[in-house]
Amino acid sequence: MKVITWNLGYWQHQSRHDEAWAYLRDEIKPDLALLQEASPPQRREQEHLLFKPIHQSWGTALYTRGMPLKELQVKGYPTRVVAALMEVSSGRKIAAVSVHAPIIRNRVFPYLDKIFDEIERLVGSHSFVVGGDLNTARLAEKVWRGHGHGPFLERLAESVFFDCTWKFHNAEQQTFFRKGVKYPWQDDHLFVSHDIADQVKSCDVLKNEVTLRVSDHIPVVTEIAI
Repeated sequence: MKVITWNLGYWQHQSRHDEAWAYLRDEIKPDLALLQEASPPQRREQEHLLFKPIHQSWGTALYTRGMPLKELQVKGYPTRVVAALMEVSSGRKIAAVSVHAPIIRNRVFPYLDKIFDEIERLVGSHSFVVGGDLNTARLAEKVWRGHGHGPFLERLAESVFFDCTWKFHNAEQQTFFRKGVKYPWQDDHLFVSHDIADQVKSCDVLKNEVTLRVSDHIPVVTEIAI
């Protein structure tokens, strides 16, 4: 199963949004996409989409090919979190959660902590894939010490959330490329439950001419043998 998380950058790159969707559908071809700043396109056959608008035109979404989504109800920040159960080809049920962390008064905490408390409640005993634009990174603790970034990521490392990127790179990978940004932020993250961590076969950022052009974020792509 190919999984991506991608902030499609509608706010900054509205004129290229159709190109972003075309690249996602026709080139990346994910089985599951956790999307942020997405504006829903016209649905194709076998496509399923759950969408929560943050603004009129764009919001947070889950997208699948061939796997219907049964929505899970989210408490708190409902437009920033989209969650569902899906059945993969093996017949196994997996919870999928797409997150776009809010920045309120220039802070992402305590809001992101509360969101992940709710995600833990939602996924319960299910196997899961969770990811999105979290607006946090290990590097952020060095730049903005004491703002909550370090403790949050330390908490995740000791919890039910297994970091796919860290498994293969043991370092952050830059995913945010907005003009004028000083630091190589990895804002976008993918996690799975520990029971399927051994089935994660790869996890990489997809940096190329197209992904850099159509959004200020690039996708994180993982392959799970499930």
